[in-house]
Formats: sequence, C-alpha cells, structure tokens
Amino acid sequence: MRWLSKHCFGKLLSHGVYCMHTCDQCLFLFFAMTTLIKNILLIDGSGQPAVKADVLIKNEKIAAIGSFPRYQADTIIDGMGAYLAPGFIDSNTHSDRYLTIFTNPGQEHFLRQGITTIIGGQDGISLAPLLYGSLDLQRFWTDPYRINIDWHTVREFFAVLARRPLGVNFGTLVGHSTLRHSIIGNDFRDLTSKELGIFEYMVERALQDGAFGISFDLQSPVSSLTPTKEIKTALELVEKYKGLATFKIRSGSDTNVYTHDIGDHIVPAVTEIINLSKETGARIQLNNFSPLKGFEHAYQKALDVIEENAAVADLYFAMHPFEYSIIPIVAFLPVWAQRGGMDAIVNNLQSFEFGAKIVADLEHIPDNLIIHDAPGFDYLVGKSLKELGDDRGTIMPETLFALMRMTKLRATLVYDNLSLQEFNRALARDRSLIVSSGASFESQRIQSRHGNLFADAIPTFLRMVATDKALSIEAAIRKITSIPAQRLGISARGSIREGYFADLVLFRDTTIETVFVNGFIAIRDGVSTDNLKGRVLDHAHE
Repeated sequence: MRWLSKHCFGKLLSHGVYCMHTCDQCLFLFFAMTTLIKNILLIDGSGQPAVKADVLIKNEKIAAIGSFPRYQADTIIDGMGAYLAPGFIDSNTHSDRYLTIFTNPGQEHFLRQGITTIIGGQDGISLAPLLYGSLDLQRFWTDPYRINIDWHTVREFFAVLARRPLGVNFGTLVGHSTLRHSIIGNDFRDLTSKELGIFEYMVERALQDGAFGISFDLQSPVSSLTPTKEIKTALELVEKYKGLATFKIRSGSDTNVYTHDIGDHIVPAVTEIINLSKETGARIQLNNFSPLKGFEHAYQKALDVIEENAAVADLYFAMHPFEYSIIPIVAFLPVWAQRGGMDAIVNNLQSFEFGAKIVADLEHIPDNLIIHDAPGFDYLVGKSLKELGDDRGTIMPETLFALMRMTKLRATLVYDNLSLQEFNRALARDRSLIVSSGASFESQRIQSRHGNLFADAIPTFLRMVATDKALSIEAAIRKITSIPAQRLGISARGSIREGYFADLVLFRDTTIETVFVNGFIAIRDGVSTDNLKGRVLDHAHE
C-alpha cells in the first residue's frame, strides 16, 4: 500500500492506481508507474547474442535498457539471470474460430506460454466481414449461437471486441472461405464477374478496416477449386496494403488430405504459391507446413524450392512443434460429402446409403488416431479409435463414421504423423517460423493422453531447442517475435527496444515465469494475475 497524496487516498498495485480524486499529484503518479526488471539476460528479438541488462518499464512502454542499480521503481523484479525476451507472437491461432476470444477472454493458455499477441482469421475462416451476420462455417468447430453477432464489417467487429477485456493482443486476417460463403453460400463454383467484384470490394474494405491480410485453405472443399484469378485478386490487394497472406496448400486429394498419398503434390502445390508471390509481390506464409512421416524427401525438396526462390518470392513456412496433428473429424469426410451447409451434411450422416459410401471411402484411414475432443461425450476423450471400435464391435471406418454421427462432426482427433527429425532440420532453415495452430479454451476439458497440446506449444519448442540445438536460443526467439512482427506489419512489438510496448516474457530454461502485456503483469510465477490488458490490433493504424 502506498498513499498517493494528502489530498486523496488510493491503492498502488503493480501497474494501476485507484484514487477517489483526480488531483495533479495522483495524475502524475498514474502516468509514471515504473517497473524495473534487473539482472536478466536480454534476448532482444534480433537474433543477436543475449546480454546482461536491466529493463525499465514506464506505464505501457519500455523506457530504458541498460544498468540501473540505484533506480527506485514502483515495482522491482530481480531476474537472477533468467532470460527476458519480447512477448511471443503466434501468427496462426484459432481462438476466434472456437469463439473463445469471447467466452474465455483471459486466453490464459497463450499467456502461460509467453504468447502476448495472437493472430486469428486463419485457414480461410474469420469472424468478419459477415454480409448477413452468419457464422455458419464456425459450426464445424463450435456452437455459434453462444454469442450475439452484432457486427458485419471488420471495423464493427473490432469495436465490439475492444469493449471487452482481453488477456492478449489480438489481430485478424480475413478468411477467404468466409468471404466466399457470404457471397455465394454453400455453392461450389467459380465466382461470376459481378461476384468477383463484390469479393474484391470486401477484401479491400477489410484491409482498410484493419485486417492484417487474408487466409486461404486450399484443402477445404469450399476453396480447393478456387481459380488463380480469384487468389491473385486478393493477393494484389494484400500487397497494396502491405499485409500478409497465409495458405494451407492444395493436397491433390480427391478424398481428404489425411488419407491420401500427398508426396507427389507437395512440390507442385508449393510452386503454385511461390509463383503467386512472384507475380503479385505479396508476403506469404504457408501454414500447417510441418513434415509428415513418409513424405520427408518431398518435404525437403519443397523447402529447397522455397530457398531457391527466396530472392523473388517473399514466402515463409510455419510449423507447430508436436509429433502429432490435431485434426477436426470433418476433415476425414470425402470432398463429395462436404458439400452443402452444416445442417445438410449432418442430416446426410443419418442416411444409410450416404454412410455406407463414406465408410467405403474411409478404408485406408490411419490406425493410430486418438480422440482429443468429443463434445457431449467427454468419457471418450483419450481413447484410441481402435479402442472405441473394440468396445462397439466395429472396424475402424465404421467407428470413425459413428463418431462423426455422435458428435455431429465436432470431434477432434490426434494423429501421430509428424517427423521430429525432419522438424529439427527444417527449423534450421531461414524461412521457418513456429506457431501453435491452437486456441485457448475456457476449461481443461480438452485433455487427451497427450495433454493439451494447444497449451504447450512454445514450451515444447523451447525444450526442443535446448535439447537438439538445431539453432541458438536467440535465433529461436527471433522466429516467434521480430520476424512475425515484421511480416505482419505489427509496429513497436516483437523486439525489446526503447519506446516499444512492454510485451515481455521472463523465462528460465524452458519455464515461463513472468509475462507482461502492455506493461502490466499478466502472469506472475506461472500464475495468472487476471490483468486483462490486451488490445485489438488494427493493421490500418499500426
């Protein structure tokens, strides 16, 4: 407790003043709240070697970097040799898709990893713009009726979100599938000339409103047959507004990406995106581009092609640091079965003829699938699909189809399909980035025998770096701070510099100890402080 002046009383917390009056002395103190983090190894985000330093925070910004042994700050934290890094930036997240950006505003699963900024609107799905206020596409992941949709444009969405407390900084891309669905609903066809004009207007308006770019999922039925002209139209606008485009590349599969031999398609699919970057000048990020077991050679060849074109194509690839993929069960549906809206698809699952055809197409599904989430059937979480089949007396395709029907296509599965050895080789590449591809949920309900993978991405990454030494800790931190900040066009974040926002992470070995968001302590000794000081990031005003 610190009394502020003889004219008023108040209470001084780590970074806030509560006062009954607005006298000049109190206002001065409010605008000069200071925190000194001393005796740390500073990793500034540039990739340069760590240095011993102290960092002084005033209000929301980094005020000074140096040595301040006698400075009397309001709060002093002795790092005792721990690392201090910029707050981590996760450029591929899904809390918006699951709507937990509203239902779990603290976003603690991110904060506990040191992630202070998340970018949503990924894989073609975003919460804005919405021509008719419909979140029908989100029904594959969550119940959209849990929240009230009172916006249409990106600007209106930001205004709604800004009125709510938020634990992390949040920015969004605009989803290509969301745009298409707004224009032509569930039709699977090319846009007409008039519709393409509407599409172009919606993309430009979204970018003007503050979206950081656009995302494409060229594996989804909605977008898998998207013509090049439509993609280029969007990319030319992304380049105009200096944004970022993210892609899930085409799989070349006529069923689904997880059961088809994709090796022959990786290089052509990557080459397509490289050519789009060359022709439009747009910055591009390949999402979910982790090495799959059995396709290591094709993956290495694709990375070679990316490096060979580095001078003419501004393209990076993002990986998540797990041995496993977390897969929505809807992805196992053959493409022909994914046509129509959510209601139509779920209703079709009740048809014997429809079901028999799906089961026949699921003949070669993997045998090591684990149930990661099963809304309404929590007792199934952690079971393997084989165990469920043994209980039911069904073969694997029948069991998977039964799970689709039971959960109305809202289950997720864990698939052990990623090559860690290849991951470490790819990590050393200059164009690699690390993302969680996850969300922060409002409870611990999503727990399989693998734990909550979403909530452990960055600590897992740091452990890999410490163990395998594929790159230095400074180079590793750069991949989750300054590089994504630069590519997204986020200003005054992603580096530790004077005048930058005080998004900071204090960690020792691979343990996250203290996290600052905009100068406020959000995590102290691994525990949330319930300081929700995140902001909505507007690319148009960065």
